[in-house]
Amino acid sequence: MSLQEEFAHRFAGLRHGHSVFTPTKETREDGKAKGKYVTISKTLSQKELEDIWLQHLKGERGLGIVPIDEDNNCIWGSIDIDEFSVDLKGLAKKLKKFKLPLVVCRSKSGGAHLFLFVFDPVPASTMQRKLRQVASAIGFGQSEIFPKQTKLLLERGDRGSSLNMPYFGGENSTGYGFGPTGKVLSPKEFLEYVETLVLTEEELEKLEVTPILEDAEWLDQAPPCLEHLIAQGFPKGMRNSGLFNVGVFLRKKFPDDWESRVEQANHKHFSPPLSAQEVLTVTKQVQKKDYFYKCNDQPIAGHCNSPLCRTRKFGIGASGGTPLFSNLTKQNSDPPIWFLDVEGGRLELETEELLNQNRFQRKCMDSLNIIPQKVRDNVWRQIIQQLLDTLTIIEVPKDASTEGHFNELLETFCTERPARERDELLLGKPWSDKDRTYFRLGDLMDYLHRKNFRDYPRNKLTAKLRNMGGDSYFFNIKGKGANVWHIPQFEAQTESHDLPDFDDSVL
Repeated sequence: MSLQEEFAHRFAGLRHGHSVFTPTKETREDGKAKGKYVTISKTLSQKELEDIWLQHLKGERGLGIVPIDEDNNCIWGSIDIDEFSVDLKGLAKKLKKFKLPLVVCRSKSGGAHLFLFVFDPVPASTMQRKLRQVASAIGFGQSEIFPKQTKLLLERGDRGSSLNMPYFGGENSTGYGFGPTGKVLSPKEFLEYVETLVLTEEELEKLEVTPILEDAEWLDQAPPCLEHLIAQGFPKGMRNSGLFNVGVFLRKKFPDDWESRVEQANHKHFSPPLSAQEVLTVTKQVQKKDYFYKCNDQPIAGHCNSPLCRTRKFGIGASGGTPLFSNLTKQNSDPPIWFLDVEGGRLELETEELLNQNRFQRKCMDSLNIIPQKVRDNVWRQIIQQLLDTLTIIEVPKDASTEGHFNELLETFCTERPARERDELLLGKPWSDKDRTYFRLGDLMDYLHRKNFRDYPRNKLTAKLRNMGGDSYFFNIKGKGANVWHIPQFEAQTESHDLPDFDDSVL
């Protein structure tokens, strides 16, 4: 099996689309190169897929694969650690220490992709849930998880989220993988190492990163981030923040004696313990009415597992916190269709539903059974702009767009039942003369409405006709005035269709 065949097999995903990233000379505030992700909506044969992989390995064309397939299953997933300062070799060794069957690859921006593979397709929801558990355990709970979606809206043109593949450029790639000792792997060595890590579905289900705790009964129903931090220890410089979040939990679970329990937790689980004055300051902060977990701050942010935390009695709760919005995708049609991930659910939106929070809330309620909390308008605009900065665009064939649909209906209207004489314009028929086709605008609009096409109001319809070289005109027909429009005549079919020969003996 060739190298491109092996990569195509191991990174199999959605066949209906793949992505290409085109960078620009600009950079974002976080240092990453600005650019445009374009998802090409095309169903690939196995041969075409292998050819694209060959171009990728040669460094001719970068490739992005959507891990979730047409059946909402996947055979691989990834934790996308978007931190330039991450110690890649140390991360590979950490995975070995935790006995986690993932392989580290350097991303194109200098971060890390942690890949997990299975032999046979598993539900995308299972892969996503397991990878989120791993990310939370190793301190990268805020990282993106691929597959990002658990279900795709394929029939609406949705093509999901793709991840840039490793080894762009083959042996000369900067997107290389690491072995368990931190050794850089060649493309062939990478594939050989992956074969030792592939899991069965049963092994994937059993994959757990359970904190090893003594006397852990008091942590029952606590946020998972606190379980991991109590087991691993709180990082230096973050003990005050850590104790504050422990205090929030203890006040929720033990409202009668939580202050004394905060002092006990400080002496037993913080090394070195905070001073008495620092503990007193933290306690006063927790006593405030608006106390809540500081989910976006370290050290708990790195060990966040929001979906699991929502199921815990003393976690953030079903209504706690703002839902995670991510992966904005635009189908480049007319009008455009937007797709957005909201807490793992996939939402289809119109432009106004994306801009207006009230309409957005209603859409979430109708489709996902949740009502996101409203924020200030300027904050909402910032959220949308951040999503637009990493926008994925799905290019669609012109005939699949609203404009393409209109053009098809217009041609059918002009050619299906044409008038023989100009007078028949008054009967609602189009009439052609000297390479121009004439019709009354009202007759065209009635036809479009009968075909359930109502996307163009009158002013937009006339603008479309003018863009096609159309113009208005006036006829006097049998003493009656008729305002009409005329456009270039569509080419009529002059050749007959080829019909197959039928064998009468089989009838």
